[in-house]
Amino acid sequence: MIDLKLDVPLEGLTTFGLRSTAEAYAEAATTDELRAVLAAARERNLPVHFLGGGANTVAMPRVKGLVVRVTMKGFDARRATDGDVLVTAAAGEVWDEVVSRTVAEGFGGLENLAAIPGTVGGAVVQNIGAYGLELAERLESVTVYDRASESVRTLTREACDFGYRHSIFKTDAGKDLVVLSATLRLPGEWTPVMTYKGLDEALGGAETTPAVLETVVRAIRAKKLPDPKVLGNAGSFFKNPVVPKVVARPLLTVHQSLVAYPLGGARVKLAAGWLIEQAGFKGYRSGPVGVCENHALILVNYGGATGEDVERLMKEITAGVEAKFGIALEPEPVFLQ
Repeated sequence: MIDLKLDVPLEGLTTFGLRSTAEAYAEAATTDELRAVLAAARERNLPVHFLGGGANTVAMPRVKGLVVRVTMKGFDARRATDGDVLVTAAAGEVWDEVVSRTVAEGFGGLENLAAIPGTVGGAVVQNIGAYGLELAERLESVTVYDRASESVRTLTREACDFGYRHSIFKTDAGKDLVVLSATLRLPGEWTPVMTYKGLDEALGGAETTPAVLETVVRAIRAKKLPDPKVLGNAGSFFKNPVVPKVVARPLLTVHQSLVAYPLGGARVKLAAGWLIEQAGFKGYRSGPVGVCENHALILVNYGGATGEDVERLMKEITAGVEAKFGIALEPEPVFLQ
């Protein structure tokens, strides 16, 4: 019998540290516990929200329903017959610890994704990416619990419908799917991913190995991004907007310093941080929340903030950017409410 806890504070369970209380809360360390928790929610007619490491989450002051924290553990790394390395990690494993462990064991392939907070489950849902690499590029399959059929299933990478900060788990088609574990395929013959322009400069001519590249990535992130243990935040708050070339062209003509990345399908990805900074919001503060002084993509909690404070600031920024550039920004974090 699962004992649901009532009126549980959530600020210590998210990296943003916003003042928030869940109507009900439970943890699931096994698939059986997850089944029992979901059954209890159905009996009480409670909507269910899932929480991993709380790294990409804005918790509103009162979260209605049941918040379930998936805490499943497990890690395995093995050589495949083709020489690649298959790494299987449970949803509750800390993502950065998975990165560190694979590199320490001599398996390259995840080092560009070092120092990203959160769990494996959250990393899959969000399709995390940094420094030229997305999780989807290393994913082999995902094991999920299907709440509709009450069964365990395995999804291929293709079935996960990955896109930029997108997966099937963020759509109506995947709303009943709960990530249990992920299997990653790391290259047997490692080559560094160096498409991010700052990596070469940061390496300074050093011999490139997975361990060296991991160290460099950690140093870059530490310099640019605030530590959520010191200053609450949810990482990059806005997605880089993807627009048609016909929309980007006049902007790039007028604003020649605008950072843009060409994509397929006559589309261009624009740097949201540049747009926010040029709209005058870098270092901006509104009460207990503000925009990071070193990185315009990061919203921070100076202490005692709520999700409503963050939402107000988000709307102010999106309105300012749209008024100046005609570009609509979208938030990355999940809102628990």
